[in-house]
Amino acid sequence: MEISIFDLINPNFKISVDLSEELKNKIRSKIKHKISDLSKKLKLKTARLYEYFIWKNSAIPLEVLLKISNLLKISKDEIEQNIIMYKQLHVPGKNSIKNPKLPIKINPYFTSLIANLFFDGSVPNDGKGTYYNQKHKEIMENFIKKIKEIFGDVSYSLILDHKGVLKCRLPRLIGEICKCVYNVKSFGTFDSRIPEFMFKLNKKHKIAFILTSIIDEGSITYDGQIMFGVSNKLLCNDVRELCQELGLETTKVTQKSSSNYFYFYIKSQDKLLKIIESINKNYPLISLNYKEKRLRYYFEIKKYPGLRTQNGGNLRKKKILESLKKGKKSVNQLSMELLILPRSLRRHLNFLEKNSKIKKEKRGSEYFYSLIFH
Repeated sequence: MEISIFDLINPNFKISVDLSEELKNKIRSKIKHKISDLSKKLKLKTARLYEYFIWKNSAIPLEVLLKISNLLKISKDEIEQNIIMYKQLHVPGKNSIKNPKLPIKINPYFTSLIANLFFDGSVPNDGKGTYYNQKHKEIMENFIKKIKEIFGDVSYSLILDHKGVLKCRLPRLIGEICKCVYNVKSFGTFDSRIPEFMFKLNKKHKIAFILTSIIDEGSITYDGQIMFGVSNKLLCNDVRELCQELGLETTKVTQKSSSNYFYFYIKSQDKLLKIIESINKNYPLISLNYKEKRLRYYFEIKKYPGLRTQNGGNLRKKKILESLKKGKKSVNQLSMELLILPRSLRRHLNFLEKNSKIKKEKRGSEYFYSLIFH
């Protein structure tokens, strides 16, 4: 599916464009002897047409360009192919999309961007920009690549705040186009809902939305637990419904005690991994990134379940002690190295700690274990 820029003529936002010199000269030759008559038909001041096509020093409102297209019998396709820049009307040129990709392709990358804006992004009511926040550099880089893949050379700023979070600011127009195409009423934290349009899209679009949702607001543990949660019960239910449409088994949406947080678990780990692989071939920017690695570790660990016997347990304890001889390690580090599920590791670590073989110390949000030398 593709969207022409002329399909974006909308009362909620106005677009202005710049054209190639070739097309501006073509229009100039057609109007130079009848600018006065044309300005009356367009209900514009003559000076405006001079600015657009004679002096060529001003971006042209899209609505005006559409009327000129009809009056001069220049096809919309020809005009669209010659648009070299577009932006929101009356905003500075620094907030523009240059070398635009038109018409806009509504593919899974576009749908993935919609999910980014729902969960770690915003299109605030003050009308001053479109934003996306992300702690992980690679995920942010993929977001920017998706933006360029869909829209073209989009101007943006990227800063690192005092909490180590990357904050990307894009032209407001990007968010407005996303809202318009998918009929999104709000990207707000508490009042947003997945639009009906999303549920009518094909499987690849739904996969793109779900995987991006998990990247932004989900978690995957080395035990293979996949959770999604937000502070919006209706939105959480919407995401769960999309999961079920993909054949993913889920738990019910639950509210965390004494908080306004709602979550559910995805129980179909193997099916989710197949879904990831099915879309990565054609859309490599859509993935679970480091969370996918955790899911793969879970399946790798499952290949080595170990013996549920005293000897099997003793062997695991011996491996833990041998690993800790090399230095302090967290549960997750030990899990990856020894291919033992974290919940089993914790049981063995508690036993070793009680028997004064090891000790633990907290660093940030994790505990690190080390040997006790007697």
